[in-house]
Amino acid sequence: MKISKGAFASTVLVCGVAPAVVMCVVNGFLPEFRDVVDPLGRPSQLSNELIDSAGQFDTLTSILVPKHAQLAAGVQELTPLSNDLTALTDKAGELSGHAIGLNADTATDVGIAEPLPGLLAKVTQRSDQASPTVAALTDSVGSVATQLQNIDGGLVAITATLGEVGVKSGNISSTLANVKEEAEHVREFGPLLAVVGPPVNSLNLPRVPFDAPPLPALPR
Repeated sequence: MKISKGAFASTVLVCGVAPAVVMCVVNGFLPEFRDVVDPLGRPSQLSNELIDSAGQFDTLTSILVPKHAQLAAGVQELTPLSNDLTALTDKAGELSGHAIGLNADTATDVGIAEPLPGLLAKVTQRSDQASPTVAALTDSVGSVATQLQNIDGGLVAITATLGEVGVKSGNISSTLANVKEEAEHVREFGPLLAVVGPPVNSLNLPRVPFDAPPLPALPR
């Protein structure tokens, strides 16, 4: 059986080209001139490129594996930090209430401190007024100190005098004992002297110019 050239071309177009066009349309592949010129060499080139790409992918994978391990370790370290950040976020939520209380306390402090400038001005004025009084008081204290020093000198002199009296206290004591003893001798004449004494003293008689001898001792 003999096939004509037209029938053969039609068969090739229907069985070969038509499915190829359909596959290109379905896969979105637009063949170029180099694909049509060497239809058997192009898939081999693409396979080689795919193999190279796979090798590069393996290389990148070997690099990414330790990076992934480091990232996993970093994530493990970030977990406590995340918990701390959660607690910090909760504390930050409490800051608004504390800030409101702080503002209220600040307003109270401002109200309390408001009269302070006037009070300080009054204190300064009173201090200026008190300066002359303090100066006078200082002078008075100096005068008192001088008088106290004078008193101290007088006390020293009195102490010295009393020291001399202390030395003579024995003689004074014996003289007072003698006076007491002599007074005991004339005690019986006391009522008589009380009657006679005033009239005699009223006469203003001159003093006796000699010392009278001692009276004799009365019998006990």
